[in-house]
Amino acid sequence: MPRTFPIGLLLSTDGTYRRMGSHALAGALNALAEINDDPRYEFQLQATHINPQGQLGRYGEGAAQLMDAGIRHLFGTITSASRKEIIPDLEQHGGLLWYACPYEGFESSENVLYLGGCPNQTLIPLLRYALRTFGRRAHLIGSNYVWGWESNRIAREVLQAAGGEVLAEKYVHLGSTTFTEIIKALIADPPAFILNNLVGESSYAFLAQLDEACNGRGLSLPVLSCNLTEAELGELGTLNNLRLLSCGPFFEAVDPGFSKRQQRRHGLPRCSHYYAGAYAAVHLFAQALQHTADDDPETITAHLHQAAWPSALGTLRIAPHNNHTSLPCHIAELRNGRFCLLHSEDGVLAPDPYLTATDLSDLRPLRETTPTQLRIVK
Repeated sequence: MPRTFPIGLLLSTDGTYRRMGSHALAGALNALAEINDDPRYEFQLQATHINPQGQLGRYGEGAAQLMDAGIRHLFGTITSASRKEIIPDLEQHGGLLWYACPYEGFESSENVLYLGGCPNQTLIPLLRYALRTFGRRAHLIGSNYVWGWESNRIAREVLQAAGGEVLAEKYVHLGSTTFTEIIKALIADPPAFILNNLVGESSYAFLAQLDEACNGRGLSLPVLSCNLTEAELGELGTLNNLRLLSCGPFFEAVDPGFSKRQQRRHGLPRCSHYYAGAYAAVHLFAQALQHTADDDPETITAHLHQAAWPSALGTLRIAPHNNHTSLPCHIAELRNGRFCLLHSEDGVLAPDPYLTATDLSDLRPLRETTPTQLRIVK
C-alpha cells in the first residue's frame, strides 16, 4: 500500500480575485491527479482545499487549520496581502508555502518558495519595452495595497532612470469599480502608456470604462500589466481602443503543446500563468518527494536547491540564499481574445527580489530620444 502525503490548497474561489484562484486550484488539482495516476511515484498525494473567499482574515485561519491537521506544505494564496498574512503562522508551525504568483519583491522567507516572478523578472522588462516602444510619459494606477504601492514605486524609479515623467499615481480600494475622474484625467492629457496594477474586478471595470472613453475620442492607449493572464480574458469582453500588454513566465503561446495536453486531459478551456504555476509547484513537490521520501519542509527545500528541475514553466532553479526561482520572461499583447508574444528575454532571469543587482543604466540613452507620440485617429 503506497504511503499518502497530505497537502493543503489555500486558494479563494470567491471574491474579487476568484478567477485567478480558480485557475490556480485547477492547476494544483490536475497536477495531483496526474501524479496519483503515474506508476513511477511511490506515494499518493491527498489535497485539502480551504477557500478563504477573498477575505484576508480567513487566510490565517485556513493556514492554521491545515497545519493543525498535520499538513506541512501549502500551495496558494494569490495576493501579497494574503501571503504576508500567513507567513508568521508558517514560521511558527514549520510549514512551507509554495507561492506561484507574480509579486512585488522585497521579501524573503525560509518558509516560502517563490515560483511566480519578482519585479526584475516581470515589471522591469515590461517597462523597458514600453519606454522604448511608446514613450516616457506614464500614468500609474493600482489597488490600494502592497502590490500596487510597491509596483508603482519601482515604476517611478525606472521612469526616473529613463528621464521619464509620472503624470499621476492613483490608488483605489480592492473591488472598487468607479473610475470616472481618473479616466477624465487620462483622456484630457493622454500618457504614452498606463501601468495598471489593479486587481480583479477593479481592473476589468477600469479597462472597460477606459475603452469606452477612448472610443469617444478616437484615442488608442497602451495599458501594461504584470498580473493579467488568460484566467481573466472572459471578463474583459471586447476592447477595441486599448493595447493590453502583459508580462510573465507563461502564456499559452509560449507552450501551445502543454496547453493542448491540459485541455485534452482535464477539459480545461484556458491555461494561464496561475494555472501553470500551481501545476508546476505540485509537480515540483512530487519530484522532490520521490527523491527524499520525506516531506519535511527543510529536507524538501534543501533538495530543491541542489539542482535544476523541469516544469511547465521551463527548467527551474531555486536560489538557496533567497528561495526565489530563475524564470523565463515573456511580453505579450492581447489580440482577438488571445495573448500574442511580442518579446522574450534571452534565457532565464535570475531572481533579484531586493533589486540589489539590477542594472538600469541601459535606460539612460532614452533621456536623449524623442518618445513615440500617441496618434489621434481621425
